[in-house]
Amino acid sequence: MRILNNKDIIYKNSTSFFWASKFLHKNILRKVINIYSFCRINDDLVDEGLIIEDSNEAAELLKTIKSYGISEELIEELIDGINSDISFKRYKNNQELLRYCYKVAGVVGLMMVEALDIKGKEAKYFAIDLGIAMQLTNISRDLMQDHMKNRIYFPENTGINENTLNTLTIDNKDLLKKVTNQLLLKADIFYNSSLNGIRYIPIKSRISILIALRIYQGIGAKIRKTGTKYLYENIFVSKFEKSIIVIKTIFEFLIFFIIPYYKTNHKKYLHESLSGLIDVHQE
Repeated sequence: MRILNNKDIIYKNSTSFFWASKFLHKNILRKVINIYSFCRINDDLVDEGLIIEDSNEAAELLKTIKSYGISEELIEELIDGINSDISFKRYKNNQELLRYCYKVAGVVGLMMVEALDIKGKEAKYFAIDLGIAMQLTNISRDLMQDHMKNRIYFPENTGINENTLNTLTIDNKDLLKKVTNQLLLKADIFYNSSLNGIRYIPIKSRISILIALRIYQGIGAKIRKTGTKYLYENIFVSKFEKSIIVIKTIFEFLIFFIIPYYKTNHKKYLHESLSGLIDVHQE
């Protein structure tokens, strides 16, 4: 399968990003596709045992994303985060979980800053927040699928363990629902912070990022709405639901984001757990 400039990789792996990508200029879209492909392929190397058939094309993809101004250090952080799943060790608390989310998703936000040619140090803080929010949503949605791969991303101090997931008693389901809602609440805090960063995005690309944010946030809202259904089946936002979200987001964009309404400065406390990592708010 061709991996460079291949939009089918987004369509097959993330319809949420695919819908958002429809609103991007073709030159920006090409960059987004290649960044997504690089992240997706490296993730599948670990999760699915993917074998890359053409090493030359893989090398070309790496060279291409570096040409966007993405540093070797960011790429190494991403690979380090993805590879940590190979010999997975549970996170003790939310602080450790957030550092993982930074590596596998916050870094992707920083890569997008380069692809969209966004200027300003504070913009990077908000990009990290959006990546973390999306990863927390993924972790909540994929709890049972990850458990089947012998991974429990929910921190140890939540009281959730293998027995909790293997024996879905009423009490265990109540605990899982409570902890999942807490994690999704944390995700919403990061989503809401990231809204203040949209003002830094070139106006032609703003609506695409806002749509991706709202669709992903919609997944979390649906998990909460459907109770413990996520323990038995994959929760996703349907095409009809995505259409409604897109329409609402277009109106939201016209009212609040052409002339930015969200202008709050970044809250340093959101990055307290990320001390020492690249481009985090720690001054």
